[in-house]
Amino acid sequence: MDLNTFIQAHLLKRSPLSYALYPSGVLYGYIQKQCRTYSRRRAYRAPCKIISIGNIISGGSGKTPLTISLANLLINKGLKVAVSHRGYKSAFENEPHIINADSGMLYDIHKTGDEAYLIASALLKVPVAVGRKRVLAVKLLLEKHPSLDVIILDDALQHNYIHRDLDIISFDASIGLGNGFVLPAGYLREPLSNIPQNSLIIINRKNKAQTETLWLNKINQLKIPIYHSSNTPKCFLDITGNVYPLDYLKEKRIVLVSGIANPASFAESINSLGLSYVKHYACIDHCDFKQPSLIENILELNPDYILCTQKDIMKLAKYESLQNRLLALKLEYSFDQEDEFLNQVLNFIK
Repeated sequence: MDLNTFIQAHLLKRSPLSYALYPSGVLYGYIQKQCRTYSRRRAYRAPCKIISIGNIISGGSGKTPLTISLANLLINKGLKVAVSHRGYKSAFENEPHIINADSGMLYDIHKTGDEAYLIASALLKVPVAVGRKRVLAVKLLLEKHPSLDVIILDDALQHNYIHRDLDIISFDASIGLGNGFVLPAGYLREPLSNIPQNSLIIINRKNKAQTETLWLNKINQLKIPIYHSSNTPKCFLDITGNVYPLDYLKEKRIVLVSGIANPASFAESINSLGLSYVKHYACIDHCDFKQPSLIENILELNPDYILCTQKDIMKLAKYESLQNRLLALKLEYSFDQEDEFLNQVLNFIK
């Protein structure tokens, strides 16, 4: 059983195994709460405002496009913004680096990590630091850019060694709370009761017709402001950034490749466009696509185009045999109540 199948069978749904692991989840949640309390007492206070964007579930929930969108909204209000990202599985994960400048990217995706590269290349006027030691990363940003007003910590809800003025917690509407249990019995990283009161919640939909189910009632009980966003297909991009319309792949032979936490959401987005595909190679999150057999299998299917996510395209582009066939689906992130959401954020950081 591969990881994605295991998640679907035991973490997103309740099974005999998830019930057996339930006591372990309760214990893990308690430990997380104690760690949160302890670390926040000793948290570093930066001389600028800090916003954390994270999730309380284990998989992807739209944090990266939320970070990019929020940074742009704050910039449009005249604020000087920077971003800190862990750079998971990157060469710089253990040693903080600023990875972009006004002139462009300073390093390739293999040194920065896929999500950090996507953020930095989308926000060239915004300094982006990579490194899992967030205090060091924040201090590096402030050393190089002492006039910063706001630093956004991407994927940092569980990193409590920096005082934050606001936590924004993102949920994927298609996943919700999983089976409602905490790891290892479920998909929650910690119980909902751990969410700080100085928080906002975003429910992110992959399409505007998507509706939430009963799990949203549990979120409402937290008495924390809730906003909705959508992440909808906009166009296709090739490796040089050329834009292709959404009907470009009609009647083309397509193979899907993804290395994200929720590969089903990528397939759903393609299906929503009325496109069919030969096969979907759903790899693990942050996959580096180093398996020669995978590339051979893709080419054996003789696709007209290999369709992937924006997060994955530059990693796949290292294979010359794929470059002319690679396209990434670009999604457009938007808020249902953008002005109200932004005003709430500004109220927290004033």
